[in-house]
Amino acid sequence: MKKFFVAAVALLYCTLTMMAQDSQPDRNRTYRITLGNVQYAHHNEKMSTGDAIGKVLTGVLTGKVEGQATKYEEDVKNAIVKGLSSAYRFRYNDGLKELADIVTEGNLIVNAVITNIQAKSDSRTWRDKDDKLQISTTYTGIVEVMLTFKDARTNEVIANPTISGSGMGSSSFSDADKAIRDAIGRMSRRIAEWLNKYRPLEANLIEGSTAKKDKQKEVYIDLGSSEGAFAGLRMGVYIVKNIAGHEAKSQIGRLKIEAVEGDDISRCKVQSGGKDIKAALDAGENLKVISID
Repeated sequence: MKKFFVAAVALLYCTLTMMAQDSQPDRNRTYRITLGNVQYAHHNEKMSTGDAIGKVLTGVLTGKVEGQATKYEEDVKNAIVKGLSSAYRFRYNDGLKELADIVTEGNLIVNAVITNIQAKSDSRTWRDKDDKLQISTTYTGIVEVMLTFKDARTNEVIANPTISGSGMGSSSFSDADKAIRDAIGRMSRRIAEWLNKYRPLEANLIEGSTAKKDKQKEVYIDLGSSEGAFAGLRMGVYIVKNIAGHEAKSQIGRLKIEAVEGDDISRCKVQSGGKDIKAALDAGENLKVISID
């Protein structure tokens, strides 16, 4: 009887453990993403990633500033690829020849339409105290791309955001070229930001660390090196409640990871909401943390 009881307890433990694991099987899973077709809106033609970038920029500069558009070929290509591969939970798959490798649910294919690249100048003139004519010119670069994200398995369109970037520089130390390159760089970062919002890193706040009076100063979360945690990552803190079968979240503070201390644990500094976080911990609330960078 005793052996049966021990075996039953062991079986129950294993079952509960498996249920706990299955309750969040995809938490912080890594997705693969592939760049499909690239199209320049004014050319009305589709091109594969391999041969597109050299063509999409022909005649692409508009506005008051002119230049050799083809010299931005590598900048645009690298900006799109860097943006797709810089997000926390995505790995860029280079080339359509391996498309079959990513055709599983959740992995993504993205098609891009470049809708705008332009450089504009704005000049201001005045006379100084010696009555000499002075000219100050500011250059503004604008880059816009429309992305269509599709599920690699179902071909379902997930989202269709327009990502833009802009860059400015004074003529005393810059020119139109720098403004355009700055804009391309900003666009790249915004692609990564969009993906980070689409699939943020998630964790649970598991224990309070240091506190001062009624404010929490440091906490521990169950996110570590195995799921991509890194020092400096900023995360929001949310009280989570289940209402009629739906998850309701209410943000009460912000954290920044100070140190990754293992595969599944990190120590965080409380940046805001220390009083509410401590009160929630003391009350035994279910607290979730979600990346916000």
